[in-house]
Amino acid sequence: MELTEAPGRTAFEAVCDADDLVMNVLTPALAEHDLTVEHFRALRLLAAVEGATVGELAARTGTTPSSTTRLVDRLVERNLAYRRPAPGDRRSVLLSISDTGRDVWEALVARLS
Repeated sequence: MELTEAPGRTAFEAVCDADDLVMNVLTPALAEHDLTVEHFRALRLLAAVEGATVGELAARTGTTPSSTTRLVDRLVERNLAYRRPAPGDRRSVLLSISDTGRDVWEALVARLS
């Protein structure tokens, strides 16, 4: 069922409820790990794939490639992700979640489940 099809519930109300969840549930859980919502979005994608380019990460998280590069720099500095050469293309770099990043991701999933 689509959100707009829910009886007596508008898409606006669903978005407001989702925003409340982010503010009341997600944000405090992220604060425990000193993470932002942007970090959460990046870790979510990196936990689900074997490797992603900055462009793919930017497209999936709704950010610009330049701000995504800065985000990735912070994730790498904190050992939550790492860069590696793309197989078959020495000019391209893939981003992957690190063991530490996966541990943090799994802690968040457990905390929010």
